[in-house]
Amino acid sequence: MIRTLSFKAAATALALCLSAPAAMAQEGLAPEFSSFARSTHSGGPSVDYQIWTDLLRDIVYDVGLSDREPPVGRPILTGTRINTGNTSRYRYEGNRVVYHLMSEEYRNAITEYRRDLETLPERVDLARLSSDEQLAYWINLHNVAVIEQLMNEYPVTRVNRVQINGEPLYEAKILNVAGVPLSLNDIRLRIVYEQWNDPLVIYGFFNGAVGSPNILRNAYTGANVWTSLSNNAREFINSLRGIEIDRDELEVSVIYNDARPYFFPNWNADLRSHLSGYAIDSAYDQLRGNLPIDADVEAWEIADLINGSGRCTGGAGDITVQSYSREGGNVSSGVCGAIPQTAQALIRDVEIRRLELIRNGTYGRVYVRDIPTDDPDTEEDESQR
Repeated sequence: MIRTLSFKAAATALALCLSAPAAMAQEGLAPEFSSFARSTHSGGPSVDYQIWTDLLRDIVYDVGLSDREPPVGRPILTGTRINTGNTSRYRYEGNRVVYHLMSEEYRNAITEYRRDLETLPERVDLARLSSDEQLAYWINLHNVAVIEQLMNEYPVTRVNRVQINGEPLYEAKILNVAGVPLSLNDIRLRIVYEQWNDPLVIYGFFNGAVGSPNILRNAYTGANVWTSLSNNAREFINSLRGIEIDRDELEVSVIYNDARPYFFPNWNADLRSHLSGYAIDSAYDQLRGNLPIDADVEAWEIADLINGSGRCTGGAGDITVQSYSREGGNVSSGVCGAIPQTAQALIRDVEIRRLELIRNGTYGRVYVRDIPTDDPDTEEDESQR
């Protein structure tokens, strides 16, 4: 449920604790991105993303862990023959952004916050941030921009069809950081993938679709970035949209195609090794075979509650939703004031799944992998992550 937040320009300023600058590595970057070279040190300013966390907790619905059981058949809607919902086998996976319930205040707050992140280098040199702080910054800026653009284009159904000024969403130069025009793919591929030598960074980038790694309900920070990426990797890899078996091949998400030249040059061996480090149960069993890997699992339906449908109502039994301000008063719920049956079906499935996990004692389970540390050749060099 959305809460009303009071945002002013001064309130969205990023908190910085300054320290001395450090040398930067610039290998691998295209010349136009040289000012965004990855830091080689662990100290520097820290960035406070609490405002983004507050927003995410208001606009993101947590779907929870996948049970790897695909829905059976098409959704059945009582009272209407028109199905505007997501009908894919992945429709009950992946966190959702409640675009249809966003008030104008939330829309303005997200745009204001994107501008604050975009202009961060005007207040502190990115070279002064540590590698982890830089990584958190790029992921947060990317994800804020994705949500803002889809919010502005909403309602839309398939994210890969969205264009900005005639350019595909991910290639349009929608950002400008330190005087450099940037697209979403510039940030993801040409800045982060190019410089951070760890496939975990894949799971930080939310592309707005159901088939994406999750949008979390908290911001990435320099302190939590690797833990959050690891958790998101585990969720994604153990979902149907991450790994499936189809006939005589192992099918994985299309997000691994973009990552292939950066992290998986020996495609089958490198990707299988990475996935096996996080897979459990049936996903792990599927990886144990030697089937060839094909990255063709995709679900481009928008990651929202109502599949980007302009029909906010429709069908019997709509549930009226009221939003409340932090001061205690009722506020407008935005474009729609109801949760249609397509969204109700998702919510019911999530609740049933959570009850089943609790009943089986697997909800909140912690998985531990042994990493050898006594052999210097097998120790991970943190500076190379």
